[in-house]
Amino acid sequence: TPAALAGDWLTATWDQNSFSALDGAGQRLERETIGWLRGLFGLSDQHQGTLVSGATMSNTVGLAIAREWLGERLGVSPAQDGTGALGAVRVLSAAAHSSVAKGLSMLGMGRRALVQVPALPGREAADPAALERTLQQTDGPCIVVANAGTVNTADFDDLRAIADLRDRYDFWLHIDAAFGAFAALSERHAHLIDGLDLADSLCIDLHK
Repeated sequence: TPAALAGDWLTATWDQNSFSALDGAGQRLERETIGWLRGLFGLSDQHQGTLVSGATMSNTVGLAIAREWLGERLGVSPAQDGTGALGAVRVLSAAAHSSVAKGLSMLGMGRRALVQVPALPGREAADPAALERTLQQTDGPCIVVANAGTVNTADFDDLRAIADLRDRYDFWLHIDAAFGAFAALSERHAHLIDGLDLADSLCIDLHK
């Protein structure tokens, strides 16, 4: 749009690092924007956030935080000791977007860490019972990636049912809500993201 083009020109002309320690205006503007987005999507103040380049990097950041959480659970530091200190990592999902596998590759956990759990018949949404059986067979803490709007069919996992499994199993819940989070803006579809606020980390792609 003309406004976006003009903004891009001004950005290139000024060429300022808005995150410089010399001026905190950029950070304050980002925090204010994140606060607005929390309200827009019905998220509690417990959620922090940052603006990144897109959904791929957003999922990667969420998985990076999950990687450090795994380290805390296992008594090691991936940042200091490398991801090898984690041992075999398991990431469970019914229909993870390709950016999840890409992120696991970049973060050193490996594409093979991604384990596909059975979906409900004729759908891409995870079968909560099948997910629980997989968690029962998983040794130690793991990561679960739930979907709020899959790319192929726009299917939604039962986010609350998956989150409730944390009462019995030790896992980090990352929700890929790249475009599905926008269901919050529709009274007709808001029920689809019930439980979004229960995520340990989540991805929302604002250009969607």
